[in-house]
Amino acid sequence: MSVQRVVVAAGLGAGTVGALTGVLLLGPMGASLLLGVVFLIVWPLAAVIRNVVDDTPDYSAITVAGLAAVGVLCLPGLVRLVADGAFGAATLLVGAVVFVLIDLVVPERRERPTRRQRRIRRLTEEQFLQDEALIASLQCPLSISELCDVWVETAGQLAMGADMRDRQAVAEVRRICLDEFERRNPVGFQRWLDAGAPPDPTTYLMARGS
Repeated sequence: MSVQRVVVAAGLGAGTVGALTGVLLLGPMGASLLLGVVFLIVWPLAAVIRNVVDDTPDYSAITVAGLAAVGVLCLPGLVRLVADGAFGAATLLVGAVVFVLIDLVVPERRERPTRRQRRIRRLTEEQFLQDEALIASLQCPLSISELCDVWVETAGQLAMGADMRDRQAVAEVRRICLDEFERRNPVGFQRWLDAGAPPDPTTYLMARGS
């Protein structure tokens, strides 16, 4: 169990004791009113911040507003316990120890990916599917003439400078073209290689048709 987890559990325990004390001080009606007002103020602000900022914590606006409301409710209770001296400090300590002991028996939760990580993963999967669709279209209803056109076009894309994702997709497309060139016209394919693989293989591969 990490030190950070112990500190968090102890803080939650002390905060819970403070919140309960705050309810006793303010009464159920006063505590409910305070929670409601803080929640209604923080909720829309948290929602706006999450929509504006990309790298935000992986918590919903409702969760943030609820935590803020409980935190505000803790303040009068904590102040009262601290003012009570040794009794108040002992009460907070008991609450902290109880939560730490509870946390000891709770299995550690796996870390959830953040919103940004999930977004990147989703975009990566979408790009992969797009690349797969392009590659699948080349397997292989295209004629040799059309494959030669694809080869020339991808050569131009590489010459203009493509990013890493595009380069990977182009490399896979050109690999499929090479396989099809060799399978459909091995003699013309070898002549093309012997000639140094010029940018346009059409003349060599169309000699015997497609």
